[in-house]
Amino acid sequence: MRIQLSEESHSHELAVDDRKIITPSSALGILRQQLVKNIGNERIKGFLFHFGWEMGEKDAKEAMQTETSLEALIKFGPILHTENGHIRGSQHDCTFELDDQGKIKSFFSTGTWVDSYEAEEHIKQLGISKIQVCHTLVGYASGFMSTVFGERLLAKEVNCVGKGDAECRWIIKRQIEWEADNEEDLHYYNETPIVKELEYTYDQLLEQKTVVTRLANFQQKLTEAIINGSNLQTIVDKVFGMVQIPIIIEGTDLQTIACSGVSEERYLELKADLEQYLEEYAPKEKASKFRRKTIKTDAQERLITPILVQKEVLGHCSFIFENTQREQHEEDYLLLDRLANAASLVLLNEKTKFESFERMKGNFLEQIIDGKLSESEIIKRGNYTGLDLGQPFYFAVMEYKKSQSSIEEEFLFQEQIFETTFRYFNNKKHNLLIGQRDGNILFFITKETVKNSTIEKVMKEFHCHLMKKYPKGDFKFGISNLGDDIKKVSKHYEEATMALRLANRKKVVPFRSLGIVGVLLNSQNISGIRLLAEQELGPLYNTKDLKTIELLKTLYNFLLNGGKLEQTMNDLALSMSGLRHRINKIERMLEKDLRDPDEAHQLLLILKSLIALGEFDIE
Repeated sequence: MRIQLSEESHSHELAVDDRKIITPSSALGILRQQLVKNIGNERIKGFLFHFGWEMGEKDAKEAMQTETSLEALIKFGPILHTENGHIRGSQHDCTFELDDQGKIKSFFSTGTWVDSYEAEEHIKQLGISKIQVCHTLVGYASGFMSTVFGERLLAKEVNCVGKGDAECRWIIKRQIEWEADNEEDLHYYNETPIVKELEYTYDQLLEQKTVVTRLANFQQKLTEAIINGSNLQTIVDKVFGMVQIPIIIEGTDLQTIACSGVSEERYLELKADLEQYLEEYAPKEKASKFRRKTIKTDAQERLITPILVQKEVLGHCSFIFENTQREQHEEDYLLLDRLANAASLVLLNEKTKFESFERMKGNFLEQIIDGKLSESEIIKRGNYTGLDLGQPFYFAVMEYKKSQSSIEEEFLFQEQIFETTFRYFNNKKHNLLIGQRDGNILFFITKETVKNSTIEKVMKEFHCHLMKKYPKGDFKFGISNLGDDIKKVSKHYEEATMALRLANRKKVVPFRSLGIVGVLLNSQNISGIRLLAEQELGPLYNTKDLKTIELLKTLYNFLLNGGKLEQTMNDLALSMSGLRHRINKIERMLEKDLRDPDEAHQLLLILKSLIALGEFDIE
C-alpha cells in the first residue's frame, strides 16, 4: 500500500517577530539538568536570573502600554507570571512610598509562589537542593518590578520547596538596601554574560600561554648553562641579561656568592641595609631560615627564595627592586624559583665534588695510620692534597653523640657532622686530613696550619661552632703531642685516643695535660700498669662485671673530687646514704683508707691509666 500526503498550514494570527513558544515544564527541567551538568550549579544562578529578568522586563513593558497605575501594574504582574506557567498562583503584599518627583522613598514587598515549576523540576531531575532554586522566578519578579518603578528592585527567595521548605517565599527590596545589608548573593544579579566570560578566559589563556612560553625558554637556557658547566656567576649574568632585574645570591651568613645588575658599591649599601633590617625588625630571623618572601625597606624591596640542597638551606637568591624600578609580579616569583633550582644544582655538584675529595683525603689518612704506605709515597700523595706532610703535626680525635636518637637518626647525624666538619675548616682556609674510625672523627693537622694560634684553641673554637649548630650533641676532643715523624702517626693517634678517654669535665684534652699518666703510658709500660692495677685494686679489677664497673666509677669520681662527698653525690646522681655505703664497701674490699693522700693519689693514677688504655669507660 502506497500513501502520499501533501498539505500546507499557516497561522495568520501568530505574531512573527515575537511569537509565544509553548514548552512543557519537563523540557525546561531537562534544560536545567544539562546546564548544571555543563556549567555547574553555581554558574546557573546568574544565567537563569537574567533569563527570568528578560521575560519580566518584556511583560512589564507590554503591560505599561495599557496600564499607567502602579497599583494596577503590581497586581497584574503575578497574573502574567501565572499565565506564563511558571507558577499556579501567588500571594503577595507590597508597601511603597514615592516623593514629589515620583521617585521611590521606601519599598518593601513579600509573598509566596504556589507550585513553582522550577522547584518541582529541580527535585525531579536533581533531587533536593541545599540552596533555593527558583532563579528564573526571582529574575522575573526583579525584572518586572524594576521596569515598572524605573529603579533597580531585586527579589530574593528566602524559603524554597526545592530545598525542602514548606513554601517558596520571597522578598523584594531596592538594590541599595540589599547592598547596605551586605547581601552576599548580589554578585549573581550582576553576573557577567557567558560570552564575556569566555572572551576574558580566552584572553587569560593567551596571556598564560605567553608566560609559559617565556618560562620554558628561560628554563631551557638555564639548563643549557648548567650542562655546559657554567658557574653561578656566569648563570646569574645570563639571567640578568634576560630579565633585567638585579640579582644577588648569598650564603646563609649573607656572604656573597654571585651578583649581577648592581655595582659593587651599591651592593654593599643594599647588604648593609638588609643587615640593619634583620637586626631591628627580625633579630631572631636568620638568612638560613628564609622561605619565599618579600622584604621591604626604604632603600629596596627584595624578593627572596632559598637555595635548598638535600633539604638543607645553603643560601638564598634575591631579585632587587629599587624605588625607580618596575613593580614585581607573579612571573618574577616563577623566574626566581627556577633560578634558585639552578643554583641548587650547581651547589650540589660543587658540594659533591668537594666532599668526594675530602673523603678521598680521609681514606688516605687511614692508610697512613695503618702503615700501608712508605714515607716517600705519603709525602708524594700529600703534595696532591696541598699538604706538606714532612712538617711537624698534631693528631686529634673527636667523639660525638646525640641524646635520644634512633639508629637512622644517628647515621644521619654522623653524616651531618662529617659534612659540617669539612665545611667549617674549608671556610677557615685550614687544609688538613679528616677521616673516620671506630665512630670517631680523626684530624691530621700540620703545625703550619695553626701557626697563628694553638691546637687547643683551634679545637675549642670548632667545639663552640658544633654546639651552636647542634645544641643537643655531645662533643669531646683528644689531642696528641706534637709529632715530627710521619711514620709514627699511629703512635700520635693512640695519644689522642687516650686523651679523649679522659675527657670528662673538659671537652678538649691534650695528651700533655695527662701529666704522669701520659709519661707512664708513653713509656709503653702497659703490662706493668695492669699488674699494678691488679695488685692495688684487687677484687675491683674486674672490668667485665657491671657492678664492679659501677664501684670503679664511684671510686674514680670520689678521688677526682678530692674526697668531697657532696660533689661526688651530684656527679653520680646518688643519695648521700647510697654514696657512703659504696665508699665503705670499696674501702673494705681494698683494705685501704681513701682519705690517705698517698693511697688516694696512687689509686687515681691507676684509674686514669686504665681509662686511657680503654680498660673501662667513665661514661
